Amino acid sequence: MNTYEVRIDQINFNTIADYSTVEAFSIGHESCILKFFKVIQEPSLLDFIKAQYQSGKQIRIITPFVPERHLDTLKALIEQLCQEKCFHNSVIIVNDFGLMNYIHRIEPTRQMCLGRNLLSCFDHAPWGSKIYESEPPEIQKVIAQVSFYDDEKMDFFRQYHIREIEANLTEESTESLKQIQKAGFKVNIYGFSFLYGIQRSCYIRRYCADQTCSGTECELPEPLTLDKLWCGAGFYQMDENIQFPSPLYLRGNQIYSKIDDISCNWADRIIINPELYKL
Repeated sequence: MNTYEVRIDQINFNTIADYSTVEAFSIGHESCILKFFKVIQEPSLLDFIKAQYQSGKQIRIITPFVPERHLDTLKALIEQLCQEKCFHNSVIIVNDFGLMNYIHRIEPTRQMCLGRNLLSCFDHAPWGSKIYESEPPEIQKVIAQVSFYDDEKMDFFRQYHIREIEANLTEESTESLKQIQKAGFKVNIYGFSFLYGIQRSCYIRRYCADQTCSGTECELPEPLTLDKLWCGAGFYQMDENIQFPSPLYLRGNQIYSKIDDISCNWADRIIINPELYKL
């Protein structure tokens, strides 16, 4: 049976909606360290998390890639959060191998989940199958799998108490995700977005280099449409066989699209859009 989890990664998260059908909440941000700091330390959101913890809901922390200049601040904050009662038994979702190693050193028994930014698959790109379409079928089957699906990798991550993964979902990667599940890992699927990429900085900072981050400017998605495709030599090309997603959306430093209608009732956890719970 699926567990439904609401992701709290916005300052303007609706704390007064009816979440009675939700079993879990995760708080933080998967791609922006500045947004992570703001969300995880927002008093109203922490009060909400504490109330949900008291009511028996599962509470998780999601962390992003960590630039070096923010590393010491994040380490201190993680240690502080781990002492909070509502986070005592929380799984920490990691999108940075260095942070994964640090958490394991300070709390060797802390359960962690590998974020989707650390998993790769050729079929996560619309043109992915074009890369290996000339290979024999048996090679194509191997290449199309999620990168985590490897005995040595799974053994390595077990040492760090990684017992779960988060993943984008495609028709082609579904089978390897199910095999990862059979190997003893929980597989958590995003039920509302497919992440195509992360920019070094968000579009707010690109508009103006002096722009400071209040944490709310980037919460509304900006639609993106594809104008042209260019090959490596700089010539315009359009391959009709590539079904490029449209529209794409830009939110903060993320480029994503809405997820295809693919069955994921086999997944252990489905991460759902908090927008579904707007009053």
